Amino acid sequence: MKKMPTWKYTDKDVTKANAEKSLTSIKGACFGCGTHNADCPIAKAAGEVSDLLGCESLPVREQIHAQITGALKEAKFPVRTPKDLIAAFPNGADTTCKVGDLKMTAGEAGTLLKSSDFPFKSAKAVADTIVDRAGL
Repeated sequence: MKKMPTWKYTDKDVTKANAEKSLTSIKGACFGCGTHNADCPIAKAAGEVSDLLGCESLPVREQIHAQITGALKEAKFPVRTPKDLIAAFPNGADTTCKVGDLKMTAGEAGTLLKSSDFPFKSAKAVADTIVDRAGL
């Protein structure tokens, strides 16, 4: 019989289903603050629950993608121009996504976009385009 994971803070066993449900909830708690890294308590909690499940860390591409979509969760779509896209980020061009040593601001990401990319219909479409063009 497979042993259930144990939450290190309480030494209590948890079911895989409950751990997965918690991880989904934690990932949905992003405030869209514009800066995502290991210092963020939400990111830390997600990492610890992932470790509990024995999950490998998400690939850099998926982490950056999630950070972009999280940062744009309050944006009104469609976004028709590069200027409007930068304005849609919480801290404008200074909004920063970070994973390990990789750091990218919205301003830097914007240089990867072409006028023909617009209008964007969703945060996912923006993130898809940026991570593809960045070669992540």
